[in-house]
Amino acid sequence: MMDAQLLARHIIRRRTNAPSLDYPALHIASELTDIGGRVPADDWLILGGSLARGEMFFLRTADDEYTPLSDVDLLYIHYGDTPSTDTHELVRQAEKTFSKVDFIVLSLSDYRRLHTVLGYEYKNLGVSLTERALPPHDPVTLDARDCYEMLLFYIQSYFGDELLTQWIAGTTAQDFHLTVNKLCMKVLRTAAMLQGAHCYHDLDVMDDPIADWMSAEIAWRTNPALPVMDPGRFWEYLQHTLGRFDAEFGRPRTDAVACTRYAVTSSGRIIGRHQQIAHELGTALATAWTDGPRGPTRLETVKRATWERITGWTGTRIRSGPEEYFQRHRSDIFDHLLAMKVQV
Repeated sequence: MMDAQLLARHIIRRRTNAPSLDYPALHIASELTDIGGRVPADDWLILGGSLARGEMFFLRTADDEYTPLSDVDLLYIHYGDTPSTDTHELVRQAEKTFSKVDFIVLSLSDYRRLHTVLGYEYKNLGVSLTERALPPHDPVTLDARDCYEMLLFYIQSYFGDELLTQWIAGTTAQDFHLTVNKLCMKVLRTAAMLQGAHCYHDLDVMDDPIADWMSAEIAWRTNPALPVMDPGRFWEYLQHTLGRFDAEFGRPRTDAVACTRYAVTSSGRIIGRHQQIAHELGTALATAWTDGPRGPTRLETVKRATWERITGWTGTRIRSGPEEYFQRHRSDIFDHLLAMKVQV
């Protein structure tokens, strides 16, 4: 386990202004090491995500306070049949500092079987928050399918977070623009990973226009007080990224499950159906944005028509849309994604 000072430097090491973040980073690192210190000796707690990659972002307020912008991603590994401590209490402690905590619990055997992007994050890049190093494991090699799975998940997140609904309503809330910015960076990262760029700051590995777009997104996230960017850029990025994957696969691909080892699992088949819905919606709206005229109202019209085609609904009453659908299935999708990764 890193001590708090080393961990503080680690979680901001990719930030160009890292020295100015020393104090807030140390506060976060101290909280994380304190949580890790509560894990019994038989188990592990691993830090993943943007903090493990050294790309933690903060929101600096007018009174010079620093609020974490990055989510915290934690993986709890238990050696025995069940965790040796109350994991809900660990989550509650983390939520005192972070607005969003993604906390996964796995057995040691499932951890060793974990592949795809999640395995890469917690095996190749993960940081142990306990006294012991990471459990023995084989490193994960990513392929285009893994990256495409991420992209389809982010399309689902766009609708689940109701970003189009908020945009149409004319929101000026900072949280809205921060969420759009976060999803834009995630979408661009999936395309960049095809080139071997696993971090937001691997700009030298990315080609144009991915590097230019990512650089602009990083600059705004570093200082959200700058003028906001057009929320519609998400669809421009998505159209470009879908094209990258079409070229990689040699054809449009409606899901990341068919014709893979994951297709033989029950969870994989469920995930495949959700991905097909996300692909049809994402492709329709990205094409509409590119072909113009551009604007959220037209996207809403295309979304409704696409949803009617997907659901087969032709009644006069508007049927619940993709926002409600992906919100309702959010936990189910996450659970089946995780199950799919350890079932093969």
